[in-house]
Amino acid sequence: MNDEKWEQLKENLKKRFEIIDDRTEDLFGKTAEGPVKQGTQDIVIVHTPAGKIRLVREVRPLVLEKKFHYTHRQGASSRVEYKFSDTEKSYRLRVFRWDDLDDDWKEIETKNVEGMW
Repeated sequence: MNDEKWEQLKENLKKRFEIIDDRTEDLFGKTAEGPVKQGTQDIVIVHTPAGKIRLVREVRPLVLEKKFHYTHRQGASSRVEYKFSDTEKSYRLRVFRWDDLDDDWKEIETKNVEGMW
């Protein structure tokens, strides 16, 4: 989901439902050198007739190459080296519903989302 479609989806949600929260956070990944920023995530929480819904759009650089470095020494570990694009991005949309019984967000399969709104 590119930036234009994301903004269009947010506008449609604002027209139809009450927006509880709309923010952007950084995504961090663990590496040997410590935590490294690997992208951002846009979070929108809306109140719908089906309950509270949270949409999370992850934006990361596109992986161009993946190299595996193996070692045959005992006790040594292998590692994976990634080459990321400077210009191209990958997008992932995840949808969650608030579960009052567990007081936690439960992920909804995206194929089941179409009929929600």
